[in-house]
Amino acid sequence: MAKTENGRGRLLCLLEILQKETDEQHGLSAQELLSKLEARGFPVERKALYRDFDALNASAIPLESTGRPPRYYIEEREFELEEIMILIDAVESAGFMTETKKAGLIKKLKGLTSTGKASELNEQIHYLDRHHSSNNEFIYSVAAIRRAMAEGHPVTFQYIEYDIDAGEVLKHDGMQYILHPFAMVWNNGFYYCIGARPEQSGKGDEEKIVHFRIDRMKAAKVDAKRKLVKPPKGFSVARHTESSFSMFGSEPEVVTIRFGKNLLTQFYDRFSRDVVIQKDPKNPEFLLANVSVSVAPTFFAWISQYEGAFTIEGPEHVRQKYHDHLKKALDA
Repeated sequence: MAKTENGRGRLLCLLEILQKETDEQHGLSAQELLSKLEARGFPVERKALYRDFDALNASAIPLESTGRPPRYYIEEREFELEEIMILIDAVESAGFMTETKKAGLIKKLKGLTSTGKASELNEQIHYLDRHHSSNNEFIYSVAAIRRAMAEGHPVTFQYIEYDIDAGEVLKHDGMQYILHPFAMVWNNGFYYCIGARPEQSGKGDEEKIVHFRIDRMKAAKVDAKRKLVKPPKGFSVARHTESSFSMFGSEPEVVTIRFGKNLLTQFYDRFSRDVVIQKDPKNPEFLLANVSVSVAPTFFAWISQYEGAFTIEGPEHVRQKYHDHLKKALDA
């Protein structure tokens, strides 16, 4: 029995060595594998090693070899190197994570491939303009929100803001916010929670949709004393996120914008392909689209970056608000 258990342990140890230390460019010879197994407390004869190779192949783990004498390696893994690079890039662009949390996750992601390829990742990925949160509680806030939605309760929390003299402070003197979460979304590198605050809303605003940056939440807890309210009828996370333009601004309204046919790609970079677009009857080289947006500085900033190539056709009060926005910028 002890011999059998030792064989199982040796096989697992061999698999770990092959997965962590080998790939098609970094194989290990039979002698090198024997030495590594012995160093880990599993001395084995060469014939037994070859039986272990057969056992790996029989269990659908594709052990491969190259050269003479052969060098053995495992190439096929659950994640390709390019997929790991994408995941690492996503972690690095996540502004809601602290630097410490990012480093820990990236280390785990690199563990999905061999040490040789992990070193390639160090050389190939370059991080530019890295931004990160200073709040180490975000992971616990995410866990609290997920648990609250699963169990059907709202969450309570305090919210962080920043003061030029005091630095990080609690908003409204540490007031306890009560939020009924509907969804969590990742937008522009930050994690947001979308929901409603019926207990803390003004009259008639009980169903108003609000959003909070999760990395600015403190002491988030499930409020088991209250029941989670349902989202308003017809509520769509995708539509709400698109119309709110990076989570800032007022209630969305329909705005008509006009732009040249050559800017259709840029239009789809911002809006859904489901938006109805029609040619301008006055000039077929231009297009018209009715979009639901939050009429706020973030929307105006997107329009103005194209230097007049995108224009607001209506309604008139939105056009005027945009002109006032531009005038304030010029007079600043």
